[in-house]
Amino acid sequence: MKTSQPIANTLKAKRLSLCIGAALTAISLNLSAEEAQALAETAQAQSNEVETIEVRGIRRSLTQALNTKRFANAVVDSISAEDIGKFPDKNIGDALQRIPGVTVVRTFGEVNGVTIRGTAPEHSMVLLNGQNVASVGWFDLGGMNRSFNFEMLASEQIAGMDVYKSVESNLNEGAMGGTVNLKTRKPLDMDAGTVFASVEGMYHNNAEDWSPAYSALGSWKNESETFGVLLAYSNEESKVYRETLSNFGPAGNATFTDSNGVERSSYGAMSSILFDEDRERASSQLTLQYAPSDNLSFNLNYNLFELKNDHVNSAMFAIVGFGQMQGDSVVENSQGIVTAATSLASGVGLAPLFNNAVLRKPDMETDALNFSVEYDADTWSADFVIGKSDARGETLQTSTWWGDITETANSSFSFDVAGPLELIPTNPAYLDSHSNFDLFMEYTYINYIRENEIDYAQADFTFLLESDIITSIQAGIKYQEQVFASQGNYQDLDLAAAMADGLSLADFNGGFVSGLHSAEGRAGSMSAFPVASRGIWDYAEANKPSAISVRDAFSIEEDITAAYVKANFAGDGFRGNVGLRIVDTDILSVGEINNVPGEVEKSYTNYLPSVNVVMDLSQDLIFRVAAGSTVSRPDYDDMKVADIISESFQTANVGSPELNPYKSDQYDMGLEYYFNPSSIVGATFFIKNISDYIEQTTAQEDYPGCGPNCLVTRSRNVGTADVRGIELQYQHDFGNGFGTQFNYTYTDSARTNSAGEQVPIEEVSKNSFNLSGYFENDMFSVRLAYNYRDDWVRQYNGSSLDSLNDAYDQLDASVIWHVTENVDLSFEAVNLLNEALVLRQPKAGNIVHSVDEFGTRYFVGASIRF
Repeated sequence: MKTSQPIANTLKAKRLSLCIGAALTAISLNLSAEEAQALAETAQAQSNEVETIEVRGIRRSLTQALNTKRFANAVVDSISAEDIGKFPDKNIGDALQRIPGVTVVRTFGEVNGVTIRGTAPEHSMVLLNGQNVASVGWFDLGGMNRSFNFEMLASEQIAGMDVYKSVESNLNEGAMGGTVNLKTRKPLDMDAGTVFASVEGMYHNNAEDWSPAYSALGSWKNESETFGVLLAYSNEESKVYRETLSNFGPAGNATFTDSNGVERSSYGAMSSILFDEDRERASSQLTLQYAPSDNLSFNLNYNLFELKNDHVNSAMFAIVGFGQMQGDSVVENSQGIVTAATSLASGVGLAPLFNNAVLRKPDMETDALNFSVEYDADTWSADFVIGKSDARGETLQTSTWWGDITETANSSFSFDVAGPLELIPTNPAYLDSHSNFDLFMEYTYINYIRENEIDYAQADFTFLLESDIITSIQAGIKYQEQVFASQGNYQDLDLAAAMADGLSLADFNGGFVSGLHSAEGRAGSMSAFPVASRGIWDYAEANKPSAISVRDAFSIEEDITAAYVKANFAGDGFRGNVGLRIVDTDILSVGEINNVPGEVEKSYTNYLPSVNVVMDLSQDLIFRVAAGSTVSRPDYDDMKVADIISESFQTANVGSPELNPYKSDQYDMGLEYYFNPSSIVGATFFIKNISDYIEQTTAQEDYPGCGPNCLVTRSRNVGTADVRGIELQYQHDFGNGFGTQFNYTYTDSARTNSAGEQVPIEEVSKNSFNLSGYFENDMFSVRLAYNYRDDWVRQYNGSSLDSLNDAYDQLDASVIWHVTENVDLSFEAVNLLNEALVLRQPKAGNIVHSVDEFGTRYFVGASIRF
């Protein structure tokens, strides 16, 4: 691997310093000449190992990642470029799942968030080259939080990533779980004339559909290696095909009287759903580097991430309250909740079976422009950064409800939710014709718009000291302005006029969906029903009103000023740092509640100390200890001056702009034994004590615009949370082409709610582990990866702490054939066993609340590099 001149000089200096250090150590220990020579050779070998690892192959990439972890002063885990580029890392989140202490969140089959050390995804932070990245979500029912959506990122353009689990004062605040820093490639670090290109086809087993992907990267630098250009682009089309069986609302929430006059409790509605999405993800990168001397460099980096995911959400609803349950057909569990009914006949006025079609056209863009200047003098250095990141998302949406409100006898059903979730139509022939479903409720036409803008300027200085202990002092200041805005532009159709047109699903015949829920084997359930076509868009476009009604509009502006100082120290057998970060936050939240405009200002200052210590117990055994304080700011949903009302579901979400941030005091202690350059056995114990924990409280209110029995959700700073756990890590290269990785995390987490009760923290599993094995030689690289997490609390369709997700595991595999030194052919499989996400409500008798199936995906690809 060719090394640029500035880097080569740095390597020489570091190697010289190591050899000099070895000589001084020999003198201090009174070693013989032979022992001193051996020590110097060891230092030289370690320097070569640290700095000149060739990134090629699974073993080399694992070695490089382990090197970063070993020589870091903080608690850091790393993934190298080669590891990200190979299976099973179809996006950045997939790669993160193999790091100790990390579990992933899969909402639509692909990783869209990560949980680090017992904290929710929004309590971790993603940086790109050390800076915040703007982000917006696309799902209208999804929360507006600070968690970066990993679905936006392709893996090809990322050179590596570091996950910081302990606090360091020079890192951006905002993460109680961990800080993920993604690093892009730079042209002066690569060989001149580097070219990489790949093509790939993805086959989705459930959708029985192929999708293409391709990527390209080119890097050039001049002969003097003072100027370089890198250009990269990747485009991926994929099918997201989620099959869902779901109940809506908490079990027992709906009450009604059966045919014998007995009052019953049940779910309000149940459904069989197909989420069918055509996704396109594109990533672009342009990087310019100019280094006129060994001491000075200028860097300009631009990234653009784009995501389009047009989809149709087709659901067949069974609404219990619209039918008359037969008293002699009811089965109740020990909690008195109806778990099965063999007959639910039609009631008066409305039939209980309905078809709901929701079409969305989300279109999102995130870009990041970063300019930096780096200057190195003999005894000090300075880094200056200015930049901005913008994100914008628009989600055009239309929703319609269809049902037979005249021939109600055709629309009865039975159900069983005690075991496998069953929704069985009494008259299956009713579902055989689109003509049986007339428009009867709702024809919305909405464009949800979300924007996030981040502007920043930063200056960092490092001063080298001639001291026996304090080796350098770092100090810096950073200013950020962050703005998040959201609104819904409504142009709802005249429902009465649309109904007068006599619309039925036959006018928008999208065929039939069949064969759903194969993984759970639900014979007899509503796995086949008619669906709407995308022609609904055409009718909506032609009949929408010209006037736009803006609803749910709000904006939040944050001005954040941070300053830090950090002292790095080192001595005989120890190293580390101690620092303090001071952060001042000013907030302006603007919007309206109950149609009354308003704004709220809030300010707070946080003092965040940190210390990290590493001790070399022997040449290969390291002991780490760390302590620090950090904060995590509230979600935008929590801080808004706004309310979001759903009349259909009788719910409202009301903002609380005066919230304080979460505060966390956290501690780490660990041992790491590196028994060869590619192998480790390690254990880390961690504790987080969290105060000002934000809790959503829900109560029934008479809320304007929602109704007298509206379920209103608000957020407050109440209670505390405690997280403690242990991470175990084992990685070994057997030296014969075989190798393995294993990590296990135990997390004991709980929070105290407003009632003084101990309740679980959402999205956190107590036990999780990852196991992968690989074999590689000059011709093949083969990897099999398995990950597991046990049950966890998950919020879904209005239910949170009463909903517990079953344990989930996933098996993935990949085979790469190195046809030549420059050409690879690959085959990969994700979710080989077609595992499903199953959510239950334990307090309601372990009733199945929802089942999500994503199917197996296969990838066949070819790549070339030279």
